[in-house]
Amino acid sequence: MHKYLKSIGFHGIDSEDLKLLKCDIQAHPDMQSFTVSDGESGTLEFRKEYSFHTGITIKGFQDYEDGFQEEYYYPYFEGTAISTNEDVEIVKTSDRDSYQGIVDDPRLGIDLVFYIIDDIALVHEDYKVKDLVNHGGVKLSGLASEGVVLLPLEDSLKPKVDLETANRIYEIKKSAKEGDQDAIERLSYEDLTQYNEISERIETEDVLTILSSFFMPQGIECDKYTVLGEIVKRKKFLNEATRQAIYVLTLNSNEILLDIVINEKDLMGEPEVGRRLRADIWLQGKIS
Repeated sequence: MHKYLKSIGFHGIDSEDLKLLKCDIQAHPDMQSFTVSDGESGTLEFRKEYSFHTGITIKGFQDYEDGFQEEYYYPYFEGTAISTNEDVEIVKTSDRDSYQGIVDDPRLGIDLVFYIIDDIALVHEDYKVKDLVNHGGVKLSGLASEGVVLLPLEDSLKPKVDLETANRIYEIKKSAKEGDQDAIERLSYEDLTQYNEISERIETEDVLTILSSFFMPQGIECDKYTVLGEIVKRKKFLNEATRQAIYVLTLNSNEILLDIVINEKDLMGEPEVGRRLRADIWLQGKIS
């Protein structure tokens, strides 16, 4: 059973329920696409939505003699907000016909890796070009396995960064990324200053009163993260098949907007706007 099925409202289903779901998806898909791989077979994708921008995708091979042979399936969630406008590098995974996107956003300081949920035919065409891709922005989304709602920071503890300063820091990071030695030295100085400030505060404060948000890789799987951010929007929906309640929460983390879906059963606390959410997520993204 896929670990993140519960995130979109399929908490506690068994193998027989899953078989029925797969039959429903193949019989009544909301979307179906086919990519020819050779003269004998091709990659076939079925997708069906069960709640707000959430659903299940089944991928496999369409053989002209044996028919459809399932390779794998996964739950998906399409974000609604543009998270980043940076170029995306597309990488094919080694064990299956799927793709990951890598984006280097200066606001994070790390390469962000996400599972691409675009139509497989569109991704396949972009991958063949083998260059950086940019279709006008990436909509990032996260399927949360669990989450905790935290109170907001007091105003006196919130980082005081105005728009002008934020834009200046963004440009410095961008220049440093391009090899500007002066920008690199300025970043190093600011990092050292920030490190010294945190080192002093950590002796008497909890880390969650120092950090207002973060994006932290989790374990050895490159598209899994622990994220902390402020809730700026919240909506509640029901899964049409199970009637389980799910929350769709828009977070602001490191000035990046990110939509997260989580099952009500896996969320501790009341997710009010202005509070913060700490969650373990599988990061997905849509680039087209």
